[in-house]
Amino acid sequence: MPQLHVNLSKIKYNAMALQHMLSAQGVRMIPVTKCVGGDIKVREMLRDIGFSTLAESRLSKMTHHQKQPTQQDMMIKGALPNEIEDVVLKSQVSIQTEFSTIQALNDMAVQKGVKHAIYLMVDWKDGREGALTYEVVHLVKKIIKLKGIYLKGLAFNFMCFRPIQPTEEDIVYMNYFIESVERDTGVRFNSISGGNSSLLTLAMYTDLGRINELRIGEALFRGYETSYNMRLPYLYDDAILLSGRILEIKPRLDIEKRQAYMQAIVDVGQLDTVIDGIQPIESHLKIVGSSSDALMIDLGHSDYYQIGDEITFQLNYSSLAQSMHMPHIPKNYIEDKGIEQLINGFVEIKKNNFIKQS
Repeated sequence: MPQLHVNLSKIKYNAMALQHMLSAQGVRMIPVTKCVGGDIKVREMLRDIGFSTLAESRLSKMTHHQKQPTQQDMMIKGALPNEIEDVVLKSQVSIQTEFSTIQALNDMAVQKGVKHAIYLMVDWKDGREGALTYEVVHLVKKIIKLKGIYLKGLAFNFMCFRPIQPTEEDIVYMNYFIESVERDTGVRFNSISGGNSSLLTLAMYTDLGRINELRIGEALFRGYETSYNMRLPYLYDDAILLSGRILEIKPRLDIEKRQAYMQAIVDVGQLDTVIDGIQPIESHLKIVGSSSDALMIDLGHSDYYQIGDEITFQLNYSSLAQSMHMPHIPKNYIEDKGIEQLINGFVEIKKNNFIKQS
């Protein structure tokens, strides 16, 4: 059976390193746990090291009973009509785009006697979601009249649909746009959620201006920024791995090359992950095919593999997300004493420097 190996220490290290880097720029980090299926142990660990807000796109993955009243959940996907009550009850803040949905959230919040905070998502150039720039002022003027809604700020997105990287010019014009909206509406936004892991490279050397929050998922769990799919050298890129075991070893023939090779069958298949997104840790191994429940692997010149041996794979974002959402795949949680020693003390010191929720 396949197995996921979740190194909580490496995720913790990545989280602290990213938060330290961003906080030095005056930017708050919101961990997005959707690619790990809202894993309870991961979310609890992130809470324990000081992240009061965690973001999700599935209501079922949100923690309803909070350990502390300061903890919050952010819903980063628009709500359907049948989800309105759960969004108000299970999340303290959500990202929204449609006024009819915002109106429904307002009515439910008033009914429940609470205030629901929202970001208004602006479609900058990604094209996936968001209010169009020319309608933002009109929408803001309508939203601020709602008694059950607190308009926390504006949100932006990059690299979710169109593979167009954010640029320094984007940052300049986004700041102009934010100031223009504030001037035309009389509203001062407390928070600007400027994007995701695709903005990390710019955040390292560019003043982001009014952008004071980033929603970080892939960099946290994979160690990659998403604009250029580059590994961030100070982060672990193997915090979560997938493994399977060898079921069969037989000589096979490469029909195209008319060459014999030794092939292993491994018990990982298309029902478990996105095969195109996995890569054996051992570089001499090559995936030559797959079926719903098995991988065919060319063992190369190796002659030491045996039935039952474990083969471990690194995962891209798609394969990670699919595998972590598969309830039939067991998870092996790892705490690395060496890494824990590296960050011992660092956690307590740095979490006190986190930018607090406004």
